[in-house]
Amino acid sequence: METKWLKDALFAGMTANAFKLGTVLSLGWFWQRIGGCQTLYRGDTMETINFANILAVANLDANEIYVPNYVEHNSNSIYFYAIRRANRCGRQEHSLSAAVKVSIDADGNLSQSQPNSIFEVKAKQIDGDKIELLWYYCPLEQKSSPVRFNIYYDNGSGQIDYESPVAVIEYAGRLFYRYQSEPLNEGTYLFAVRAEDAAGIENHCLAQLKIQLDMTDPDAIDTLKAEAV
Repeated sequence: METKWLKDALFAGMTANAFKLGTVLSLGWFWQRIGGCQTLYRGDTMETINFANILAVANLDANEIYVPNYVEHNSNSIYFYAIRRANRCGRQEHSLSAAVKVSIDADGNLSQSQPNSIFEVKAKQIDGDKIELLWYYCPLEQKSSPVRFNIYYDNGSGQIDYESPVAVIEYAGRLFYRYQSEPLNEGTYLFAVRAEDAAGIENHCLAQLKIQLDMTDPDAIDTLKAEAV
């Protein structure tokens, strides 16, 4: 824990942080919140949360903290908020345990909580006329936990049918997941894998896999010559 608020004494307590903490009353030299407090911060990513700029302050036992009205939230944007506690001496914790990811949709409203997108899907042709998908799901910074994966494909039409999954794979934690198709005709196919949570909210990732199923046999070798070297 550290006492970053003491830096405000260099400016005689005349800083935005000092006004929010109340240390402006002592020109930045003395901690005023003897009951401790919670402070709110924000960043565009978890790694770039600006812990030098306090957005809001609440009592240590408060269950809510409010973002100031002047803080903008742009459409189609993602923000990361974090709360850190300070004790009666003004020493603040170093923790990201109280952090949240906030997504804003195209209309400027909070996006529905949904699982993360699938991580690194791979596809390969097996048994001559089947396609196998292999993927991994990373739960870090997810807004809701998945309970299943829905697999969709286009049946060779060029347009994926997102209304009717061709298969459902249950989520079982941090592992690699696998799907194997039924026998298919030769041609080009589109596949998509989406995670769905317990409330039925599905991740709306638009990522697709385009797979060419080729069942032609390679040309036979007519002549094979071997020589000692």
